[in-house]
Amino acid sequence: MKFFIERYSPHKTQENPLWLIVLSDIMTNLMLFFLILYVFSLRPESEAHAVFLNGFDKKHMEEEKEKKAQEVLQKFKEKDVAETLRDELEKAGLKDLAEVQMTDKLIRVNISAPILFRSGAAKLEPDAIKMLTVMGKLLEKLKQNDILIEGHTDNIPVKSGDYPTNWALSAARANSVVDYLASGFGIPQEKLISAAYGEYRPIADNKTPQGRAKNRRIEIVVTRK
Repeated sequence: MKFFIERYSPHKTQENPLWLIVLSDIMTNLMLFFLILYVFSLRPESEAHAVFLNGFDKKHMEEEKEKKAQEVLQKFKEKDVAETLRDELEKAGLKDLAEVQMTDKLIRVNISAPILFRSGAAKLEPDAIKMLTVMGKLLEKLKQNDILIEGHTDNIPVKSGDYPTNWALSAARANSVVDYLASGFGIPQEKLISAAYGEYRPIADNKTPQGRAKNRRIEIVVTRK
């Protein structure tokens, strides 16, 4: 009896407080449990359930990894197309007539309109075919990307031709480029978008001949994935 009392006396318990460790573990687990419940309560039930299951879904995790890898490859492909386009335009002697810009969100090619069309017309000129052929072969590699074709003019009113306004002229020119890229290079039509801005988005001063020449342009904008 004396042995029993000495073994379980209060001072012995204080020297070896194992019960505190067990209690701490229990409290920690309870806190984590209620924290998870709270986080789930902030989401819609179906979404929370999906998130919970996806955490244990190896197939889903593998698909996400594959998706990330494809996104990285796509970025490299877009960069390669932009750099190759610059080189090809320079080889074709068209570097001064087309400017290639690339940002994190898009690739923009600014083409001087006089090389593409006669004044007041929307039919592609031979030099336009040469340039767009170079571009089409490269844009064909980016079939997953949306490609926007923008038509722009200066602010001088149209005095002759088949188009009553600068807006109508810019629309017809943009459509000509869209049709050529779609028919000549197999770029899906649903990825090609035509936009007409007429004189309303100038990049230079329309008060000078040099500024008006810069404003008469076609811009090809490739949105990056």
